[in-house]
Parts: sequence; C-alpha cells; structure tokens
Amino acid sequence: MTPVGDKMVPEENDSRPVVLIVEDDPTTRKLLLRFLSEFNPIAAVDGVDGWEKFHEIQPAVVITDLRMPQMDGMTLFKNIRNESPATPVIILSGRGTLTDAIEAIHLGASDYLEKPIANKEFVIHAVRKAFEKIRYNDLQEHYQQTLEQEVADKTAQFRLELKAREEAEQKMKMAEREWQRTFDAIPDLIAIIDKDYKFIRTNKAMAQVLGRSSDEIEGTRCYEVLHGAAKPPNSCPHHQLLLDGKKCVMEQFEKCLGGHVEVTVVPYHSEDGKTLLGSVHIFRDINERKTIEEEGKRMQTQLLHAQKLESVGQLAAGIAHEINTPVQFVSANNEFLNEAFEEVSALITTFDATFQQALKGTVDPDQLTKTSEALEDADWEYLSAEIPTAIGQNMEGLKRVTSIVRAMKEFSHPGSKEKERRNLNDILNTTATVARNEWKYVSDLVLDLDPELAPVDCFADDMGQVFLNMIINAAHAIEEKLGRTPVGDKGTIRVETRNIEEYVEVRIIDNGSGIPVGKLQKIFEPFYTTKKVGHGTGQGLAIAWDIVHTKHAGVLEVESREGEGSTFIIKIPR
Repeated sequence: MTPVGDKMVPEENDSRPVVLIVEDDPTTRKLLLRFLSEFNPIAAVDGVDGWEKFHEIQPAVVITDLRMPQMDGMTLFKNIRNESPATPVIILSGRGTLTDAIEAIHLGASDYLEKPIANKEFVIHAVRKAFEKIRYNDLQEHYQQTLEQEVADKTAQFRLELKAREEAEQKMKMAEREWQRTFDAIPDLIAIIDKDYKFIRTNKAMAQVLGRSSDEIEGTRCYEVLHGAAKPPNSCPHHQLLLDGKKCVMEQFEKCLGGHVEVTVVPYHSEDGKTLLGSVHIFRDINERKTIEEEGKRMQTQLLHAQKLESVGQLAAGIAHEINTPVQFVSANNEFLNEAFEEVSALITTFDATFQQALKGTVDPDQLTKTSEALEDADWEYLSAEIPTAIGQNMEGLKRVTSIVRAMKEFSHPGSKEKERRNLNDILNTTATVARNEWKYVSDLVLDLDPELAPVDCFADDMGQVFLNMIINAAHAIEEKLGRTPVGDKGTIRVETRNIEEYVEVRIIDNGSGIPVGKLQKIFEPFYTTKKVGHGTGQGLAIAWDIVHTKHAGVLEVESREGEGSTFIIKIPR
C-alpha cells in the first residue's frame, strides 16, 4: 500500500482482498488505515463515497462508522446486506450509538468496535475474524457442493450396479474396487468393527491418522489401538450399540485421532439385514467447532461479568441514598447527645460540689440554690426520656447501614468457579436488600420464603444476578403501569419459595403492565426487549435463561396477562 494524504492506495498487482474503511472522522480514518496496513485497506470519507467504492472495488470486508453525513452507516450496512449478504460488515460505534450497534449486530453485522479505538489488536482481531468467516463460508459451500456431487455420483453408480446385477463376477469386483476408492476418498475417519471389537475395515483417512496401514489395523481390537487398554472403556459406543442395536452419536476426546471428534456409530448387518455383525464408526473432526464453542462460552462469561458490573453501577446511587438516610438521623442524634452530655455534665458538677459540702457537715444555701437551678436548666425529666430513645435510634440506624453494606458486599463478591451448596432464601434476602432503591418507590416487596427450603448446588453469584434481573424487571413493569411515584396504592412484588418434587421453586410475581401474548415467546431471546429504546439491552432475560437452563439444568418459565402482571417461575434441581 502507498500512503496518499489520509488514504492508502493499493499498489499494482496487489492481489490481497480489500478492506473498505468508511469513516468521516479523518483522525479515526488514518488510525484504522495504519492499524490495518497488512490487509490492503481502502478508505472512504462518508457513506456515499463508501457505497460508490463498494461497487467499484468489491471489498472482502467493510468497516463503517454509524454516524456520518448524507448516508449514515446503518443505511450503508443495510444496502450492503441487500446487495451482498455474504460480505462481512464491522460496525464502529460511539458511546451514543450503542443501541444502533446492537441493532446492527442483530441484523447480521460481523462485529462492532467501540470508539475511540485505543487497541490495534481489537481491530485486527475483528478483521481476521471476518476473513475467517468468509473462509468458513467458502469451505462450507465447497463441501456442500462436493457432497451433493458425491451423492449424485454415488446414486448414479448404485443405479448402474442395480442394473448390472446379472453381469459377470468381474464387473462385481470392479464395482467393489470403485466402492473402496470412494470409501478411501471420504475425509472423515471410518472403521467397521465386528462383535468381538476387532477392526474389519478402515478407510485411508483412518489408517493415516493411526499411522498404520489398513492391513495392519484389520484384526486388532479397537480398544487396544485407540485407548491402549485391555478392555473397552465404560463410555464405549460400540458396546452400547451391541446392547441395544441402535445408532449412537457422542463427542469424545481421542488423542490418537487428533483431539475432539464426533463419533457416529450405526449398526452393521448381514446382507439379509437380519444378523447384527458389528458397527460402522464415523469419526468427524470437531476441533474447530469446539474452539468456537469455547470462545462462545468465554464471551458469555465476559457478558455476564459486564452485566453484573453494570448492575452494581446502576444500584450504587440507590445504595448511597439508602445509607444516607440512617446516617443523617444518626448524625442528628449525635448532636443532641453531645448537647445533652454538656447539660448532664454541668448538673453532675453542681451535684458533686453540693455533695462535698454535705460531707463536711455544712451546705451553703447558695449552693442549694445553684443545684436547684442546674436541675431545672438541665430538664432532667426530658433528657432521661430522650437520651435512651436517641441511642436506640442510633443503634437501629447503624444496623440498617450494616445490613445494606453486608448485602452489597455479598452481591458484589466474585462467584466461585465451582457450584456450592446454598439456600436460595439467603440469596433472595441479599438481592432484595441491594435492589431496595429500585422497587421501594413503586411497590411493596413481600418475601414469602419457605423456612424448610432445601439447599441446592448452584453458582450463587449467577443466581443472585438472575434474581436481581427479575426483581428490577418487576419494578419497571409496575412503574410502567403506575408511574414512578404512584398516586394511591403502590404495586406489589411477591417472592415465594417452596420445595416441589425434585426441584426448589422460586416465583417472582408482580402486578405490573404484563407482557403481550405475541411477545411471550421472544422475551428470552438475546437483544429482544419490550422496554422503550434506551431502557433495556434485551440481555437480562437471555442471560437468566442461560444461567438457569445451561448452568443449572433448571427450568425458567413465565406466565403473564397484559395489563395484570407477570409471574416468573425458576426451578433448580435439588
């Protein structure tokens, strides 16, 4: 690439795929051109210029800002999607355009980067991911075409074989050799194993991975070759098929086969189909898929952590307010106690002087007058009633502050990577305290918790996030129906726990706005929200679904009537 002004002009004979950068800010545009110099980047100064260059150079990947004059990035993205759906588009999003960025991701954008861009590796990673997606799509299309062609060829060959049944034995042998070549051409690892766990046949791919010839493998026992064991492992799919005669599919890690494989085991019968002779094993390499899954899990963990930090940030102001109220009356009571101490101190000093005179046998009448005046000035009857009250209020206020701080500490504490035995009542009590400022202005919160509730194995940190999302959603639903400061009665959020068969059940019930029937089936989908734009990302319930179903093998259901309220039901196995 050759720099010309704030652009990079491709050199002649540069065969690298083009990355089109559409950015109206010169500084960001130059930065991206420098970051992506290894990829063959081309810059456009706005959406119109980008659309023209898209038709002119047919870039492999497009990076576009959302906020631009004339034609904005969202319009450009939609135009590209309509004309070239396979072209990856990476969205540049400022803080004010996060909602648009989420919409673009929902519509199929490859990735998004937040501005200002401070890390070159984030940009390069996003572009490499886009090229990897292109490569994967090309390979998938090529594999599909090849497979369809192989199926077509195979079908034609079989038809020829059916017509040639009456031909000589020589033609049958030729057909068998043709099948063998096809068998060896399949990239998946294939093996036929008899009832004694011995290899009958392996294809070329299987033999190559095991580092032996097919002749050397045939006759050996599968568990000796694959596992170096003296007997089949407990999870042996071949053993299971011999027991029930049914097809079996499972994932395994086989070091000698290159890592993670998906094993499909189907019955192998005699020619008449009546006698089970063994099984056919098909091993498919899924290392790339497992890598993608692990990346997805990592991103899910990051997303959960980000939402928890967001929740803590949103609750911080409310927590400060909750603490400020008891602190204020503790402070006022301390001022009163300080004044009361001065008055009582003066009274005791006067009494002490009178007492000293009494010990000597003479009490000065003036001293008695002073004592009487001091007692009257101190108003001991008032102080004796109010001082214990002030002390009691201080103790109650400090208990309130302590409970809030303890709840916030428990909620914010990093969760364990392993499940722990916990009572969900404790987690619900903590969450209700932390979220108090979110619900107290619009509703009353009633905790109907079963004192005999069975403990469960759970990720306590994750379950706290689920309960927080549910309680805040309930408060928002009531606020949507009644307003932030309801005229008349407030709404009600009711939290119930109970033991039901093999589950512990939590019900979070509100009498808010409810959910329309047409939206009930979508509320657990990522990025879907029933709230107004800017009031929700659509991630809270999706994360709750994943935590309950995937991490805890539980159940998350919702019952709702529009205008009357909703009930979210969470079931965690005991």
